[in-house]
Amino acid sequence: MKELITIKSKGEGYTATVWDLEDGSYEYTGDMDNDVDGSEFWHKDPYGQADTTLQFNGRPIDAGRVAGIVLPPPVIKAVGPIVLGCRATATWRGNTVEGVVFDVGPRTKLGEGSYAMLKKLGAPAYENGNGGIDEAEVVYRFWPGVPAVVDGVTYVLQSYK
Repeated sequence: MKELITIKSKGEGYTATVWDLEDGSYEYTGDMDNDVDGSEFWHKDPYGQADTTLQFNGRPIDAGRVAGIVLPPPVIKAVGPIVLGCRATATWRGNTVEGVVFDVGPRTKLGEGSYAMLKKLGAPAYENGNGGIDEAEVVYRFWPGVPAVVDGVTYVLQSYK
C-alpha cells in the first residue's frame, strides 16, 4: 500500500489520503452525501440533475435504484485508467456494498453515494437529497479498468473528459 495523493474536502473541512493498494484498486475514507441524480426524484433536490456522467444504454444511471459512488475530479485524474463504470465498494460500520462509479462530483466534496447505495449501507437517505453520512467514516474502494457488475448488470467503462 502506498500513498497516491492527499485531497481536501473544502465543503466538509477534512482531508483524505487516496491509497494505491497495489492490487489494482484504490481507497480512501470520507463522508457520504446523498446523490439522487438520474433518479425519478432528482428534481426534489435543489442541486439535483437529471443526468449522470456515466451512461448505460444511452440513459443516465438511476441513483434511486443503482448502488454507486461519485468520485471527485482530482481522484479520477490521479488514478489514470478509466474509472467511470468501474467496480466500486463502500464500507460503513462493517457493511460493504458493491457498486459502480457512476458520476463525477464537485471539487468541494470527497464523498457521495447514490440514494440506493446509502439505503443498502443502512444509512439515512431521502428523495430530496438529504441524509447521508456526515462523518468521514465511509471507506471508498474502486478498481479502475474493471467493469462493475451490480445486480446482474455489467457496466461499460467510459472515459472522463
